Amino acid sequence: MNVTAKGRVNVTTPGTPVALSTDKSVTATRLFFQVIPGLTGKTYVGVPGMNKATLTGVVRVLWPNSAGGFSENFTVEAQDGRDSIRVADYVIDADVASEGLLVSYWTE
Repeated sequence: MNVTAKGRVNVTTPGTPVALSTDKSVTATRLFFQVIPGLTGKTYVGVPGMNKATLTGVVRVLWPNSAGGFSENFTVEAQDGRDSIRVADYVIDADVASEGLLVSYWTE
């Protein structure tokens, strides 16, 4: 299995979701999202067209941990163990400009 560590994916403008990829051919067996210690605003994982204000299209809300310590995370895994999660089908948003999530994905 190979890992692609996208690192910190930031949201420039809150309310404007950021796609994890624009290439619809990129697939994975697992997606991993983690709150970055020290950030202050909530972050959102969802599908394109997500609206964090109404929670339409939101899959998960991740809370900040501004004091450090344990950081909340969220994983999406393919049911069949193959590369069947299309990375472009996921976006993130944030309550605070220039904040975001640590994002990685695995491929076979």
